[in-house]
Amino acid sequence: MTLSEYRDYEKSVKSFFDYNNISHLSPINQDWEPYFTWRNCDCCARNLGGDRVECNSFNNKTKEIVGTYEVCMDCYYYAEYGQLDDMTMLEIGDTQASIFQ
Repeated sequence: MTLSEYRDYEKSVKSFFDYNNISHLSPINQDWEPYFTWRNCDCCARNLGGDRVECNSFNNKTKEIVGTYEVCMDCYYYAEYGQLDDMTMLEIGDTQASIFQ
């Protein structure tokens, strides 16, 4: 993933959270297991096949569960930690560094 693709991804996820009044995503089941599907992620809408997690969405202002969504592991991780996984972030950093050399 390039820095530009990452910025687009962030915008897409932010738009989803804002549009649906979501503050956080949490797995529906405590003992959740990701499952594979070709269906688009409900959050980022990317059409990449991959593992998905069924999540509840929560609104901090109303203190209510807003809805349920099937999200990719990237979006689940991003919602949890505010960035993608460390390896992807390192790759983006390497790409960014090479741009300025």
